[in-house]
Amino acid sequence: MDDKNRDFEITPKLVFDLNLALYLDLVAALEGAGAVTYRQMAARVLNISMDARGDGENGLSTVLEGIARGFAGHGDGLSIELLKAARSLREDDALGDIPLRPDLG
Repeated sequence: MDDKNRDFEITPKLVFDLNLALYLDLVAALEGAGAVTYRQMAARVLNISMDARGDGENGLSTVLEGIARGFAGHGDGLSIELLKAARSLREDDALGDIPLRPDLG
């Protein structure tokens, strides 16, 4: 092992940060390809955030809500407050938070 790698510590925070960076890059690529929209991703991440808050995971919920706000700020700029209010009123695809399967026919 190289000396420069000997002191490198893989921490849970580093793993989380790298996973998050890869996830955000993937979402950007999928949005660019037209497979999902930022609004869809905002609704999905916000749903997970609200579930985490309901489970008492306030720190995780806050981070995920911040990510959802970032997604919602792209494109049509749908507000997080609207997505929160709509969560209990809609079916999963009412605001388009589930990508549609491509038409292969």
